[in-house]
Amino acid sequence: MRMGVYIIVFLLSAGTCYGQDDLKFGDTGTTNKASKYKPNAKMHKKRRMIQWVKSDAAGLLQGNRCMDEITNDMGFVYVVQPKGQVGNRSEFGRLAHNFFAKIGITFRNGPFWKFKLKKKRRECRRSTGDFVG
Repeated sequence: MRMGVYIIVFLLSAGTCYGQDDLKFGDTGTTNKASKYKPNAKMHKKRRMIQWVKSDAAGLLQGNRCMDEITNDMGFVYVVQPKGQVGNRSEFGRLAHNFFAKIGITFRNGPFWKFKLKKKRRECRRSTGDFVG
């Protein structure tokens, strides 16, 4: 008798339940076949930054957030080492290092990376008004 009561209560409660109509908590690939959210694996990838050694900071726009983001996205960072200071590379060492650094940047960003960098540098200067450095 008790078992029959439990079955009747279960069937009555199951009949009033219904599924979720629309997705309210998110739109991801695991919850929806045609999701609007596309994960960006590039943002999660940790990669070693290529160091491009410069002898002076003229025209690099260091400290400009726009230019820092662009160089970070391209996978390199400027390292300023003035000539003649103790502990810095010699001129030949700097040129050899930069040669291989530019080859690495070319493999990461394609053969026309320097034109893209110059164009984005001009856009950063124009958008931020940074014409001093």
